Amino acid sequence: MAMPEPVFNPARHRLEHDLSSAEFESGVEAGLWRLVSLDWPHLIAAVTAGDGQELGMRFDVENYPGTAPAGQPWDLENAEPLQISRWPTGGSSAQIFRPDWSPSNGNAPYLACDRIGLATHPNWANDNANRAWNSGRTIVFYLRQLHHELRAAHLTQQEPA
Repeated sequence: MAMPEPVFNPARHRLEHDLSSAEFESGVEAGLWRLVSLDWPHLIAAVTAGDGQELGMRFDVENYPGTAPAGQPWDLENAEPLQISRWPTGGSSAQIFRPDWSPSNGNAPYLACDRIGLATHPNWANDNANRAWNSGRTIVFYLRQLHHELRAAHLTQQEPA
């Protein structure tokens, strides 16, 4: 027999609080990112790249903020993982969206604030403390890390069918 979902989910409550914060809203107003949807435990956001286009990102936010979000590039139109051929290019984006590493790791960005990156590189939390996730961080921290890496990037648009 399945257990009913708890009425109050502290992780969801914290995330919703952080999504309504002045810090999150200032990024929205500056055009850095926007909230697309929250269907617990998945958050979908769009982060603006250097060319002005948006990169969709889907985050697994289970156990937020105690556990880092697990992100992946997301096709906002088709609601599915973004094809590798459409991943950001230019600037430092090739170091973050790595076809040699990301696909075998849930398409995760190669970042110290990502759950998969931290799990596959246990030393990152200490070696990159200023860029690594910890329970005192918010989703804004992760979005800022992504936006920073996308400043000089451009996105390949899908070919019309």
